[in-house]
Amino acid sequence: MKKNRKMSRKMSVVTVHFMHMGAVLLMLFVMVIVNLLASSSCKQLDNACCAKEAELKKLQDEFDRESAKWAEMTTNEKLEEALLKHGLAMHARKPSQVVWMRKDGTPRPAQLSLAKAGQRARAAATAAASYGGKSKRGR
Repeated sequence: MKKNRKMSRKMSVVTVHFMHMGAVLLMLFVMVIVNLLASSSCKQLDNACCAKEAELKKLQDEFDRESAKWAEMTTNEKLEEALLKHGLAMHARKPSQVVWMRKDGTPRPAQLSLAKAGQRARAAATAAASYGGKSKRGR
C-alpha cells in the first residue's frame, strides 16, 4: 500500500497557482478561437452584402435605362410615328363614345352615349324583325 505523503504548504500553493494559470490560458485560447470564428463569419456576411448591393445597383441602373427608353418611346411624336409606320390611324374619342360608370359597375343615368346606344339597339332590333319580306301565312 502506498503511504499517504503529506504535501508541503508551498507545494499545494504552487499547484493551485498552476491550475489557475492553466484555466486562464485555456479560457484565453477559447476566446481567441471564438473571436476568429466570429470575425470569419462577419467577413463572409460582409462579402455577401457587398455582392447583393452590387447586384442591386446593377439592376437599378438597368431599370433607369429601361425607364428612360420607355419614356422616350411613349412621347406623342414617337407614338404617331409608330402608328404611321404600321399604317394605323387613331383619332380622339367622341363624347358620344364615352360611358361613365359608377363604383358599383352600373352606368350613370341620362348619358348621351347610352341614349344613342339604346336608339341604335332598338333600330337594329326593328330592322331585324321587319326584314321586308312577305309572310307565307298571309297567302
